[in-house]
Amino acid sequence: MNTFINNRNALVCKVIRARLIFAAFLGASLVGCASSGSALQYYLLHSTTSSSATEYETAPHGLLINKIILPDYLKQRGLVYQTSSTSLHIATDHLWAEPLDEGITKSLKASLRTQGVMLVTHNVNAKEVNDYLTLQIDDFITTWQGDIILSGQYVVKHIDDSQSARDFEYILPLEVDGFPASIEVMREAIHALAENIASEITKG
Repeated sequence: MNTFINNRNALVCKVIRARLIFAAFLGASLVGCASSGSALQYYLLHSTTSSSATEYETAPHGLLINKIILPDYLKQRGLVYQTSSTSLHIATDHLWAEPLDEGITKSLKASLRTQGVMLVTHNVNAKEVNDYLTLQIDDFITTWQGDIILSGQYVVKHIDDSQSARDFEYILPLEVDGFPASIEVMREAIHALAENIASEITKG
């Protein structure tokens, strides 16, 4: 009986926490809409404190990114929040400072660098490229349940013309409310994806 009560209390706490997170996100967005002349807030997905000039300890594995495919709802500049299992809210005053595919590329590049992989965005150094990456994002979003979800598929084409495809899904909990905190967790999700990709292209 005590176990049942404890489980029920834990579930109630989780539901309450999810509702509070939902209220915090929605409230932050709607307050800006209601206030005429309110300042727009801009956000970067990649961290500007990551050192892109750090030298590789050994010759890096070259990876050329062909393209990033985003769903239509992520092509908006407004940050997106999932309000229910069927509904989305796109903020009008909390915006990405650059297109999301650019932010993902920069964040992925910084994380891959720590794995000894050099992400190349232009085919100008083809002789330094070992593999080619196509990344499809299905979802990259904050949910009403208090999580960040990053899911999709990537395809790596090797220089011998063989290729491998991998599905991925990362669900990371939000410990703090608000858009800035959610973006920090989004960076963690990108880093986890980078580790996955690096493991795939350097194995064997």
